[in-house]
Amino acid sequence: MPHTRLPFPSIVAASSDDPLASAERVAESARSWGSRLVELGPIGHLNPAAGSGPWPRAQSLLRAAAG
Repeated sequence: MPHTRLPFPSIVAASSDDPLASAERVAESARSWGSRLVELGPIGHLNPAAGSGPWPRAQSLLRAAAG
């Protein structure tokens, strides 16, 4: 995984109990990428295969990253 600043605005949405990445590792990645970290609380792994389903808040995060 790259650890260099991204050339565009970005947001990392993170779960505090993701079994695939510790909160500390996610926060470090967000810092190295220059990303805004949005902590979502204990929601497990955030992806469709994990059953997260539709995620309306994603639209507001995308607008914030673009703005």
